[in-house]
Amino acid sequence: MKGETRMSDFILITDSDSEIPYSFAEEHDIPVFLMPYTLNGKESLFDLGKNTDFEGFYNALRQGASASTSTRSTLDIQEWFESILKEGKDVLYLCFSHNLSGHYNLSLMAREEALKNYPDRRLEIVDTLSISMGAGILVYHAAFMREKGKSLDEVKDWVEANKLHLLHFFSVDDLNYLKRTGRVSAVSATLGTMLDLKPILCVTKEGKIVAYDKVKGRKKLIKKLAELTEENYLDTDEGRELMVIMHGDNVDMAEALKEEILKRVSFNNVWIQHVGPVIGSHCGPGVMAVLMLGKERAL
Repeated sequence: MKGETRMSDFILITDSDSEIPYSFAEEHDIPVFLMPYTLNGKESLFDLGKNTDFEGFYNALRQGASASTSTRSTLDIQEWFESILKEGKDVLYLCFSHNLSGHYNLSLMAREEALKNYPDRRLEIVDTLSISMGAGILVYHAAFMREKGKSLDEVKDWVEANKLHLLHFFSVDDLNYLKRTGRVSAVSATLGTMLDLKPILCVTKEGKIVAYDKVKGRKKLIKKLAELTEENYLDTDEGRELMVIMHGDNVDMAEALKEEILKRVSFNNVWIQHVGPVIGSHCGPGVMAVLMLGKERAL
């Protein structure tokens, strides 16, 4: 994705539910709206790992801590938009799926109010229909397109055309976290945990999370996630550019998954990252995910 640099005259922004690494956001001048989570009654903003104690967060969950998430106010979002618009440039915001939070709709309302104060500016918001580094991979490609001189409309059109190629295949270590968010019934959660069943979930064309498959045990999970990566691999420059493995404080398994995938297909870059505490609040310790630009979503 790298090449001659001639920056386009617009600002690319995202939120921390994209989970793009803070170092990448800083290097590529991408302002990030920080999303909140609450652990044992204390609210924090996820800063993409800059000051995040991932291991401490997951250890707290293992010890029975309560964790939850929420949106931020329309006014918070509006003030953030205006702090960027005042720089005198147009803005493109790549936002996580509207079907996973009310944040996208709040952002539309905040946009309307912000543009009353900056009527000569453009502020375009794209619903990526993705979450975590599914959205983050779109931000990654958009950043390099911008730096190669592509216009706001060119970048926006590319994201719209490719967002259903952003694939999320993931599993959780404890089905009870999904039970709390209504993803599986209490009976299914209990039986699944007893039988060591690992549900494999995906993000649909509507940006919703649904069950895709299930396997028994970690070894079969690694094999299945590798198979799904191979089956959905897109052998193009963009498809080969970046794959991301996300984990909930389970780096050894993430490394094993990377090894198994790279026996089958190749990527120019493979990132292994912690799932942040916002998404981790819903998935729990041990979550394991593969995110990639591949074939179009099947569901």
